[in-house]
Amino acid sequence: MIIVKNPQKLKEDLTSNGNTITSVAEKVGYSKAYISSIVTGVRNPNEKVAIGICELTGKQFNEYFFIQNVHKKIT
Repeated sequence: MIIVKNPQKLKEDLTSNGNTITSVAEKVGYSKAYISSIVTGVRNPNEKVAIGICELTGKQFNEYFFIQNVHKKIT
């Protein structure tokens, strides 16, 4: 699972270049509601969105995100 380290920092970086959440959503190919839920910390991005955000901002993946391993307990 991909987790956003700091949603507020992500939002600031995404909108600092004159982008809006709507324009970011169009550029990465997802809905405004989905992108908004990521930058407010409600949802976690999928791989495609995380990569698109990194490409859009010119930042490395680990500046915004980390990967949390999720294991099911087998009994």
